[in-house]
Amino acid sequence: MLTHLAGPYVVGADAGGTKTRCAVLTLSGAVVGYGTAAGANRNSGGDTAGSLETALRAALGDLDPALVINGVFGIAGAGAAGRPAAVKAANAAWRACGIPGGPTVVTDIAVAFAAGTTAPSGIVVFAGTGAGAAVINDGSIVRRADGYGPLVGDEGSAVWIGKEAVRAALAAFDGRGVPTLLAESVPRAMLGTQFDRALVPCGAVPELTFTELTERSDGGGVATRTRLQTLSGPGRNALTQAIVKEVYAQPASALGKLGPVVCSAAMAGDEVAKRIAAEAAEWLLLDVDAVRCAADVSAPVVMAGSVLGSGPVADAVRDGLRERFAGEPAFAGDGAVGAAGMALRKIGM
Repeated sequence: MLTHLAGPYVVGADAGGTKTRCAVLTLSGAVVGYGTAAGANRNSGGDTAGSLETALRAALGDLDPALVINGVFGIAGAGAAGRPAAVKAANAAWRACGIPGGPTVVTDIAVAFAAGTTAPSGIVVFAGTGAGAAVINDGSIVRRADGYGPLVGDEGSAVWIGKEAVRAALAAFDGRGVPTLLAESVPRAMLGTQFDRALVPCGAVPELTFTELTERSDGGGVATRTRLQTLSGPGRNALTQAIVKEVYAQPASALGKLGPVVCSAAMAGDEVAKRIAAEAAEWLLLDVDAVRCAADVSAPVVMAGSVLGSGPVADAVRDGLRERFAGEPAFAGDGAVGAAGMALRKIGM
């Protein structure tokens, strides 16, 4: 090993609802190990201890675990309600990998903020598997809005967007809703190769109808034209039941994969998708408005999560933050590296 990459080391982990990431850094900040695993949020069906151990082992590789002198684990669901279980899982993974001592456990919200700025305090608005906003001070949450999980909150998250997309597709199929591109893109994304099989139940070929969707520009000219396939007859019932079956067969976090589908449809001009994206942005900015009173007026603002990386929701939230704050919002980088940075600061580096 090169001298400047030798220990001691610090460890950072970002354990979210969809994926767990772990990074090992030298005291100079160089990344010498990295590992990933499945999601670790117990509220989304994840195995917290198992995912943390898998990612941590991969990150350590051939490094000597005895040279790890500090660590910070940011774990989804590690707020007050879930903290005891999160701490227990983090310590179990730490010990299983042969590391002395134990890690500091914070929420993944605090890690998201640290991944976007080196400032000790400020605001983070996040939208990935979960969603919400919080004021952070030295790794602790001073005030938060939402981030309550898919059953009672997380409006604006990828999972929430996915859920709204499924609702819109089902409503379009059964006559409660309006035609939308999501009626085809959602089941294709959910069912994959099962999509075509679902259209031919028991050997019956469904009737197909086509609807012209036309979007017009402000000047009255045609901007886009799309042929939308809708179903009638036996195929419609087979497809809706296949969608419902898939929804309930998977953890709630699986709906997050539909976030990009909605964003693509919105950028193509689909009115239903545009409404979902706009409402997601409104929820996220409402979260920011609910917490900003607890932050300094000059505090940095960080955008975090897959939904806020790019696309219509990210654009709307960024514009809203620019209107509310003097500076430009920052975007969070790798959460595991951000957590390791927190571990460095905790030992004065």
